[in-house]
Amino acid sequence: MNPAKSALLAIDLQNEYRSGAAWPVVGYDAVLANAARLIAAARAAGMPVIHAQAWVKPEERQGYARQEEILTEEFRSAVAGSAGADICAEVAPKAGDIVIHKHWPSVFRRTDLAQRLASLKVENLMVTGVLTDSCVTESVFDAVYQGFRVWLVKDACGSMTEAMHRTGMLDMANRLYGGGILRVPEALKALAGQPFDGWRCTRPVEFAYTLETVDRLYEAL
Repeated sequence: MNPAKSALLAIDLQNEYRSGAAWPVVGYDAVLANAARLIAAARAAGMPVIHAQAWVKPEERQGYARQEEILTEEFRSAVAGSAGADICAEVAPKAGDIVIHKHWPSVFRRTDLAQRLASLKVENLMVTGVLTDSCVTESVFDAVYQGFRVWLVKDACGSMTEAMHRTGMLDMANRLYGGGILRVPEALKALAGQPFDGWRCTRPVEFAYTLETVDRLYEAL
């Protein structure tokens, strides 16, 4: 992975996923700690750090804003200006980082992210964030189909249950053309421009998983 042609994408690492909030992520403290290590390493390498932040203003009638039609106020997410929508302090943006406000699960939908990445000559995206099976999956698929090589850091992603996280990761692994899945120690090597090891996608739909094989296949990634 050439650091000069790579960027780190942190997806929705916001307060509303903490324990006790409306959408608690299993092991979120560990996800945040791992993401913070990746972000620090990317900054040290001079790589762009991009924060995707779900952010919807009340007057907007698109994307997440439609939740007002079905959800009571306590379960609305991504409300602009709310404490829940704020990016967690552990991974807060710093000067020089890029923050993309998004209204849909995918950070590529109706934003200028693709154009920004093109202007930066980015070819590889290292990804951390939540929820694995929702906004991470949508964003990763859009990235892959737009030609980016995506490297998912499995222990820097999470969801509301471990099963949701694992099946989401396997779903993405089945379509990570040109990319792969890493653990944090190997991801840190990659960010430093060093040789690294991890699972690499070699063909579509490598994992035709069943309920009985999910755990075994996930651990093999």
